[in-house]
Amino acid sequence: MEKFYYFGYASNLDESTLEGRLKHKPQKIGIAVLPHFGFRFSHPNPDGTARANIVPSENESVYGMLYEIKESDRPYFLNSEPGYEFVEKVVFSQKGKILAYTFISSKNETGIFPAEDYWKLIIKGGKENGIPNTYLSNILNRVGKSPLLDWDQSS
Repeated sequence: MEKFYYFGYASNLDESTLEGRLKHKPQKIGIAVLPHFGFRFSHPNPDGTARANIVPSENESVYGMLYEIKESDRPYFLNSEPGYEFVEKVVFSQKGKILAYTFISSKNETGIFPAEDYWKLIIKGGKENGIPNTYLSNILNRVGKSPLLDWDQSS
């Protein structure tokens, strides 16, 4: 059966969230890094909140999880994120340089912020998968509030 690589950097950092969306269990490869892009909460939701996005940024990198996905699950990705393109980018993992699909939106608004349950899901998935706390702290700095008071970085 044919497969493709997927780089999840937002709610799909949480493996159970991704598993619940697909027909077949994805195979987790591990942490991967997308160079020359930055993480932002800049894609507008119809409800006025922000969704995660990645934007070109020469001096930043985006951490995420690399998964191997069965080809029969591709329709989920092609239909699940209105306003995003499902594009291939080169990421780096313990397997080396890999071409993986990810979501990128050309809609980048400022002054919008994510819903609390959304950014908490991103942080939860990041922590569970060993994404560095310094990187997760940078995500928290973009939520528009002061969540650091509620987030225990020691675990």
